Amino acid sequence: MSIKKQLITLIISAVMLASFFSALYGYKNTVKQLDLIFDQELHSIATFVLNMSKSNQVLPSTADGVFAFQVFKNGKLVSKSEQMPNSKFNASSKYNNEVFFGGKRWKTYLLKEVNTEKDTIEVLVAQPMSSRIESAESILFVITTPLLFALPFIALIVFYIINKSLKPLVSLSQQLKNKNTDDLSEVSLTKPPIELAPVLNRLNQLFVRLSDSFDREKQLTANTAHELRTPISVLKINAHNIQKSFENNKLTNEEFTELQQNVDRMAHVIEQIIALYRFTPENFTQKTETVDLEVVLQDVIGSNFDLLSAHQQNIALDTDSKNSLLGNYFALYTLFENLLKNAIKYSGNKSEIKLTITHESNSITVSVEDSGPGMSNEELPKIYERFYRVDSQHSHIKGSGLGLSIVKHITTLHNGEISCSRSSLGGLCVTVTFPNILVGVE
Repeated sequence: MSIKKQLITLIISAVMLASFFSALYGYKNTVKQLDLIFDQELHSIATFVLNMSKSNQVLPSTADGVFAFQVFKNGKLVSKSEQMPNSKFNASSKYNNEVFFGGKRWKTYLLKEVNTEKDTIEVLVAQPMSSRIESAESILFVITTPLLFALPFIALIVFYIINKSLKPLVSLSQQLKNKNTDDLSEVSLTKPPIELAPVLNRLNQLFVRLSDSFDREKQLTANTAHELRTPISVLKINAHNIQKSFENNKLTNEEFTELQQNVDRMAHVIEQIIALYRFTPENFTQKTETVDLEVVLQDVIGSNFDLLSAHQQNIALDTDSKNSLLGNYFALYTLFENLLKNAIKYSGNKSEIKLTITHESNSITVSVEDSGPGMSNEELPKIYERFYRVDSQHSHIKGSGLGLSIVKHITTLHNGEISCSRSSLGGLCVTVTFPNILVGVE
């Protein structure tokens, strides 16, 4: 059952029940008030009959059927209306006495008085109960008739209001229903209600994240397959060459060294792909902490010191006292390790590498510089693309082309910015800037 039908059914049912109980309550109060009025009327008629009897006036023996009376003097019936029997009822001066005669139920009232001659005069007045019930029912009819006529209009108003209020929800439901499995476009509503706006925003955010995730997976899958094709082919060639050399008893250490290098290259590509997949917006925010960038850079330098020594490169680390931010240690370590390895790889032997941390009022910046040949202005915008590699003076250097793509991705997760320029040392300078809102230590 739809929400619209449920709301309409519940509201109309509630209105009908409220109207019913209101009419019932009104009927009970009306009957109560009518009883008081009729009781007072019985008292007035009894007083009137008593006064006429005392003045010896002749009372009519017939009545219109609405009231009946008996008059007793010293216990003897002296006058009565036509409907009343000759016998005396066992009545009291209270209003709650009911008797049955003439085929009707009557409510009686007894008025007794002793005159100066010590004669006891009793007047018994009776009224049919049907008169009271008919009066109450006529009033109830007057009360409920407007409600009965108003209920259809109330139902129409309820239907209109609910239909109009649920129109955005129905529109959203229809848009989602019409979407196919490949459609991750955002849904939109004209002037969505306040209660539905957060749902719409979250839903669109989910669609954007899913779309980005699917695009990322498709691109990564296609590019990974393309990138792994070369090292796999090279490994096949190495395996073939080793087999031939083994058959000819001409195996050399160089062939195993080349095989090891190609295996390392393939392992590096796979490691980079895993790192790129690990740092996604979905799982990053749950792993943030206060990170000291100086400690991160020291760990990165220590882990790659053997590689620096092998290339006979000098490295310097320049920091200030304010270098902490809110982030993920492993992600930042991966970021700066990629930058340092690129500097080691592309700056050449006996080069200079410099890491600098600077803190300003609204940002904290880390720059990685080298004294290598650098890059042309045409190549700088492309270096962040996945699997892009420079094809000029660095074409002889093996790599996956994923390093700076991972660097930019991690920087974005930290709400930072990355830029490349010419280094003061003559090579490439990569600058990563984090906003002040993430600075953990002032």
